Amino acid sequence: MADIDPKLDVRKYIKDYGELSYKRDVPKSICENYKDKLPDDLILFWREHGVGTWLSGKFQFCIPSDYSEIVDILFSGDPEIIPEKTHIIGYSAFGDLLIWNERFQRCEVSLPYLTMRISKIDFNKFGIENFPLSTVLAGIEFHEFSYIEPSDDKYPSLFEEAIDKIGEVTLDKCYGFFPALALGGSASVKHIQIVGARVHFILLAQMGNLRILRRNEQRNVEFVRNAGEKTS
Repeated sequence: MADIDPKLDVRKYIKDYGELSYKRDVPKSICENYKDKLPDDLILFWREHGVGTWLSGKFQFCIPSDYSEIVDILFSGDPEIIPEKTHIIGYSAFGDLLIWNERFQRCEVSLPYLTMRISKIDFNKFGIENFPLSTVLAGIEFHEFSYIEPSDDKYPSLFEEAIDKIGEVTLDKCYGFFPALALGGSASVKHIQIVGARVHFILLAQMGNLRILRRNEQRNVEFVRNAGEKTS
């Protein structure tokens, strides 16, 4: 493997966030299978720490092949985002997917709201070659990652409220809204259940078009196209 720039090495976040919880080892065969498809530092992280949850389940790493069906549903027929080159490597407690695409690199999908952001198509980031995972992982403690307003004002976010009132999500689990937000459901702790992540994500992915968004020259977020549509 290539030398890892210490500034971009995701393993350093073990010092900031502690060891993973509910850990599972990643077999050597899987690490080898994803060599040259995923960043080297992530493969090293798998080998040394496996997959598991961080920060009481706010974020967790996963093995991409376990969630490949979601990728197939979201990007089937897309001329640019090829499912076979698109890998879910982690997700938040509410179903915000951290994706590595072999062309576009770091992408983020909010399944509850069926939106997608691709760093390389933001106007002010054209020409930048590398979008390391570390910039996302550095912010998972903060509100901008997977932030949803709490339904009780005494909590700083809906995540903290859900932890207190419902409990922690464990490996391969997530918080699900019933009814789903895409169907007009309310982002309230009263409508949250802890569910199996894979099955829940499949259901959310089937609820409508995934809207690809970007930040334009005025730094406003604008619609680009729906996933699966041909580019103009």
